[in-house]
Amino acid sequence: MTMRTMAVAALAGAACTSAANATLVAHWNFNDSTANSTSTQVGVLNSTGPNSGTGAMTIGGGSPVITYNTISAGTANGCVGTFGGTTTNAVGADPSGGALAITASVGANSNNPVTANGCFVTFQISMTNFIDLNVSFATRGTGTGFRSAQLAYSTDNSSFTDFGSPWDGGSSGTFFVISRDLSAVNSLDNAANVYIRLTFNGATGGGGNNRVDNVQFNATLIPAPGALALLGLGGLVSARRRRA
Repeated sequence: MTMRTMAVAALAGAACTSAANATLVAHWNFNDSTANSTSTQVGVLNSTGPNSGTGAMTIGGGSPVITYNTISAGTANGCVGTFGGTTTNAVGADPSGGALAITASVGANSNNPVTANGCFVTFQISMTNFIDLNVSFATRGTGTGFRSAQLAYSTDNSSFTDFGSPWDGGSSGTFFVISRDLSAVNSLDNAANVYIRLTFNGATGGGGNNRVDNVQFNATLIPAPGALALLGLGGLVSARRRRA
């Protein structure tokens, strides 16, 4: 094996090692929230920012367009708020706390018409210096809640591409994990802005709801050029010693 081949092998090995060690880029646990004293009504999300990393969360869609609830005692005035959360897919010792909750209608009354089908939650993060994005979160719902949800990605917050199969958010009354490996989507690698959108459809009753909790964005840190150069030099030195 030539010294050049050894150096290339060292660089490849470094990349493989990096790929095996995912880093938490950002996560949301929705624990900064206030439950509604009326048990059937969503509470208030006091913060929509991430609990680690940098990013933002926005909402939209529905007819009329969904809004955040601001009431913690009585009938909700928006479809998006909080219900009880979980430790499923939690980061470290995060407590169960709250979860992001979306109701099929304002006030979550079974007599209300469904107005939130087609609504979406969009998470914005930076993938600068990262590759191989993986998204995971815990979810649960009710039988008349959103029975078809879809993840999509974008780098401009305008043109979104669906990724993976839809999931049935109302199939279980207990939390389960959804995970999507987007490592094959090269356009997300090292992108300054990445947008991950969750779109909800299929609700059949105004009292239905879905919850999403412990949203994690994990990726592989790109090794610094200096570190790769040192590894390559190490391969050359090693080759020379073996040939001596």
